[in-house]
Amino acid sequence: MANKYLFSKYGLIGENLDLKQNINLEIDQSGKILNLSYDDIDKNLEISPNHQIQLMIPGFINSHIHIGDNFAKEMGFNKELAEVVAPPFGFKHKLLRQTSEDIKIKGMQNAVLEMLSNGITFFIDFREEGVDGVILLKRALNNAPINFLILGRFMDESEIDSIFDLADGVGLSSYKQITSTNKQFVILAKQNFDKIIACHCAEYIRNDDLIKEMFNDNFIDVVIHGTKFVKKDLENIIKNGKSLVLCPRCNGYFGVGFPPINEILKLKIPVSLGTDNLMVNNTDLFEEMRYFYRISRVLCNYNKELRISSKDLLKMVTINAAKNFNLEKEFGSISKSKFADFFLINLSDPNLFFSNLDYNNIYNLITQRTKSENITKTYIKGEVVYERN
Repeated sequence: MANKYLFSKYGLIGENLDLKQNINLEIDQSGKILNLSYDDIDKNLEISPNHQIQLMIPGFINSHIHIGDNFAKEMGFNKELAEVVAPPFGFKHKLLRQTSEDIKIKGMQNAVLEMLSNGITFFIDFREEGVDGVILLKRALNNAPINFLILGRFMDESEIDSIFDLADGVGLSSYKQITSTNKQFVILAKQNFDKIIACHCAEYIRNDDLIKEMFNDNFIDVVIHGTKFVKKDLENIIKNGKSLVLCPRCNGYFGVGFPPINEILKLKIPVSLGTDNLMVNNTDLFEEMRYFYRISRVLCNYNKELRISSKDLLKMVTINAAKNFNLEKEFGSISKSKFADFFLINLSDPNLFFSNLDYNNIYNLITQRTKSENITKTYIKGEVVYERN
């Protein structure tokens, strides 16, 4: 099987997402970029309203999502967070128990199609329902072209080893799941299987004792939400080398507040973004970036030192996301030796019209104006997995 060659007029290349032109990719049989060439840009971009002008953007990584509840869209509308998602008696968990496997699988498969149409080429799913839930998700994703990690959730001590074995790690609903009786089992399983443990934390209540215990035990790799975190919590994220994933739109949906963006920006924590529960939120990371930006503008109170750039927003769904889940050797950017995962947008579309598009304002245009409708194709491992009609 011969290597594949692809071209794009423009693209965001490398770990700094630098804008380049005349992008040429040689992709080997495994789907990795064997050779990459491009030219620097020394003038404004040449855009024609009569011809598609493609911009290549690295595939987005959704750092936190639950696709298992996609069959129940908007059934959490105007309900409280704990009422909907708190296990085991939250409304979502009742629906999961009552719904047939076929319907749940169909919902998961449609979630994948939606993500591909939004330029998402990798997602990290936090799967409920124990061992059975992980097995069901694997069935749903059989032969799916998208990249993913499954973080399972054990129902009791008897499932701990099985979850670590079957899944790519564990996704705890709260650190309350770690008890005096199961803690050593979890620690031993993590050592034996060497997999990720992520944990929802301080989403709507800040429990100081629980947060202290989590940091003192020091086996959680990724913290999700931290909506109610204070400065010392964020300092512990840095001190203990933890990753932080934010889901601001879902926090807003449930009215639980906003992440402490001022302190996060001051401390330069490389956060990534997720869209969380599909029953209450769509998979659009463009919308997530825009929501994050608008919150930051309000909370930062015009402090120029805390203004976030559009390039930094894009890094939250590419570079940062890959690093937060130890994927950066193969994913997160359009770079030599990484997988050829990216999508193309048409810069000639009417909503992207700009009279003087250049190296500086292209990033603002991408984050603030791009819609899924602007995506013409999504590629994974150099193969087209989505094409807009």
